[in-house]
Amino acid sequence: MATTFDDIKRFLDDAGLNYDAHEEHNVIAIGFAGEPDDTTYRDADGDPHVQILVRLVERGEFCVVFVPRAWNLAGCEQLAAVCEAVTRLQSKVKLVRYDLEDDGHLQPNIEIPLEKAPMCAEQLHRAIAGLLMAVRQFDPVIRHAMETGAVELDLAKEDMPEPPPEITRILELGESAGGLDALERLLGDSDAPPIEA
Repeated sequence: MATTFDDIKRFLDDAGLNYDAHEEHNVIAIGFAGEPDDTTYRDADGDPHVQILVRLVERGEFCVVFVPRAWNLAGCEQLAAVCEAVTRLQSKVKLVRYDLEDDGHLQPNIEIPLEKAPMCAEQLHRAIAGLLMAVRQFDPVIRHAMETGAVELDLAKEDMPEPPPEITRILELGESAGGLDALERLLGDSDAPPIEA
């Protein structure tokens, strides 16, 4: 039995969250206001506000939870550093992934394949909490990379869990291959010239 739009609304109602439902697009918008001292993150209006969207697709068999237009990287001269930062952040946390959209915005998101199984409230709540953490806790890391070109994971507000061993191994291999750019070339996912032997 697929998850319905009403199921999502019920989960949010039960959690006491305020939201705007846009049924014609199967999207729900949830706003989370913050105090300026709680986070360095600011939305496009300069407020410590995070908007999370929940979208059901494929007739309720797939759910995407995301923060639209979280960071504007259009014209950012330190794009490689930001990409390295989010790659390293993804290796430290579960679920959350960062996508660079065509308009230059970095968008943290969580995708939940449901198929025929109904979603439970805990899945949705975990996704929402994970995205709030990804924005509020990791904004200093991403912003520092945007502004300086340096990746400093210790700027995150709280300790992060250690990555799984297989992710650590991939990162070590990337470093021994000459960094992320070299690793991309080795994987054939870059237009960069080949590495000199």
